[in-house]
Amino acid sequence: MLTRLTLICALLGGSAVRADDSFTKSLGPAEFKAAGLGKLSPDELARLDELVRARQSGTAAKVKEETTKAVTEEVRQQVQAEDRKSAQKQASAGIIDRVKVLLRPGTEIEYATLDAALATPFYGWRKGTVFTLTNGQRWVVTDDDRYWAPAPGKTVHVRIVPGSLGSFFMDIEDGGRPRVKFLGNTAASQTPQVPAPQ
Repeated sequence: MLTRLTLICALLGGSAVRADDSFTKSLGPAEFKAAGLGKLSPDELARLDELVRARQSGTAAKVKEETTKAVTEEVRQQVQAEDRKSAQKQASAGIIDRVKVLLRPGTEIEYATLDAALATPFYGWRKGTVFTLTNGQRWVVTDDDRYWAPAPGKTVHVRIVPGSLGSFFMDIEDGGRPRVKFLGNTAASQTPQVPAPQ
């Protein structure tokens, strides 16, 4: 963008320099005589130069205005495109993408607790069990412990609670509190992958 503005200033500056040149003095002797300018007095030649200069500066002003409008519109469209791209990127980012941050030692991080519900019946969990929430997020159990329960036939509510050192726990309504890891987003209609009891 800076390059374009520099180029425009150079072009407009060049027009202004040419506008200050005397028209009658820029003509060669043959052109001067062919145009019949030799019949004019010095005052008339000066007036002719003023008229030409006024005409050129009016044209230069018009070119400058049109160029400024064109560049302004192009820059506005580029900014809008970048804003749309940034908004789409933020909207498509998952929970982990939103919390990825370059941190310096001693920086404090605060995660919010997420309230949701399981998208499918709850049968229990053990290490490797994948839970899909109604919001489309998928979480896998990383605890070595296990919990088994019959399907209650009702929606099971869960809370994803931040732990220490970037860990997360899933508080399952009447189903324990395993440590979990975020896998990503998917369609909420997928069934949970519960490993068979051993």
